[in-house]
Amino acid sequence: MEIKPIPLKNFGTNCYLVYTEKTTIVIDPGSYDVRVEEYLQNAREKQRIILLTHCHFDHIADAERLSKATDTKIAIGAMDNDGLSDRNINLCNLFGADVKPFSADILLQDSEVLMVGDIEIKVINTPGHTVGGVCYLIGHNLFSGDTLFKLSIGRTDFPNGSFKTLETSVKKIYNLPDDTKVYSGHGEPTSIGFEKKNNPFIRG
Repeated sequence: MEIKPIPLKNFGTNCYLVYTEKTTIVIDPGSYDVRVEEYLQNAREKQRIILLTHCHFDHIADAERLSKATDTKIAIGAMDNDGLSDRNINLCNLFGADVKPFSADILLQDSEVLMVGDIEIKVINTPGHTVGGVCYLIGHNLFSGDTLFKLSIGRTDFPNGSFKTLETSVKKIYNLPDDTKVYSGHGEPTSIGFEKKNNPFIRG
């Protein structure tokens, strides 16, 4: 399995391609990037899915267009689906972004396990940054969206944000093995063990 980070120009969001010979997964296509579309277009014989960690515009902006262009379904945590069509919740109004309302094809629940081709994806509900944010555990790799960053955590001053809830969510993923690699929605990769010891906002 290969993991290819694609930093996007829009707010420095990290989009990720996760792929094998049989499967291609796109995580958080927050703005148009020709590399992402070309990869999905060239992988039409593979099992494919677009995963969204949460509903903020900088993680979802290209999802619907990409889905239609490549015939790939979109999945998101069930509690964040409404935010895909609410400009206040997805922060379009706050930041002057233009994302047309849409809905995901697949609504995910906590602890749900998806098999996409030969890749197993475990869904971990991690609300706090948004009401329905999720992380995706693929092998020993956690795609944390804006729940956990290297030496930081997601903001909780946006609509439906809650520091207390986010703290509970971060401590939940701190239960993963220390060598779990964390691929965040912004910034550099980190690990669960490093954050438990060094994160100044929430220690393990």
